[in-house]
Amino acid sequence: MSGVFWMKVNAVPDRAGILTISAEDKAPAVPGTQNLRTKGFRFFRELDGTLERLKLNVGVGGILETWNDGGTVDPVLAGWVHFAFTISGTTTKIYINGVKTTKPDGVLIAPIDWTGCDLLTIMSGVPRFTEWKHFSDLSLLDELRIFNKELTIEEITIIYNAEK
Repeated sequence: MSGVFWMKVNAVPDRAGILTISAEDKAPAVPGTQNLRTKGFRFFRELDGTLERLKLNVGVGGILETWNDGGTVDPVLAGWVHFAFTISGTTTKIYINGVKTTKPDGVLIAPIDWTGCDLLTIMSGVPRFTEWKHFSDLSLLDELRIFNKELTIEEITIIYNAEK
């Protein structure tokens, strides 16, 4: 699968969910929170010095997950930024303004596990990615598209160039 969108990052709050599809955590480690990372995915941002780092976490079942720390953006200077991420059966990738920011790619040891994933949250981690305070994002989001395939770099470049 893939997702593409434009976002004008607001540094407040300093962390937030952007797109999350997670299963309910029926036995959370911290009561009253949700953070089951072995199912679905979480695309989010976190403060990294004065910049915001994009991250992708993908659950592959059992007790397994994979992480992909993408590039950073300066919320003060960046303006509108084009983001894309892809999840294939074996890798994850993050792109900023048409450029792949992850080197090497995130490696999946198994395909994404969608078991119990029945809810897509846009611009927040609530209700199923809350343990680390990835709550609502005050950034602006536009032209969100979700694809049921891994987009190629050529396809991402075409989308980015057509919209910039």
